[in-house]
Amino acid sequence: MKNILVLLLGISLVGCAYEGRTLTDYMEEPQTILRDPHFTAYKEKRDVLERKYLNEEITYAEYMEGLEALDNQYDKEVAQRNAIVTHE
Repeated sequence: MKNILVLLLGISLVGCAYEGRTLTDYMEEPQTILRDPHFTAYKEKRDVLERKYLNEEITYAEYMEGLEALDNQYDKEVAQRNAIVTHE
């Protein structure tokens, strides 16, 4: 039993990799263990849209229109996911 615990501790200290990340990455940023793929995609698209606006590639009206479209799409995805989870 002690050998198994020592082995597990050794593997953890060496830094087992999960999806290309080491254990220390998760220890430094524990919130990255659980990720919502819908929110992650939404956040990336929103960041791209914001970057375009800040680089003056699009106007404020286009930015707000794109932001509203992203928000509506994300709200729809969340509603669908919640319906599946609650079996509605």
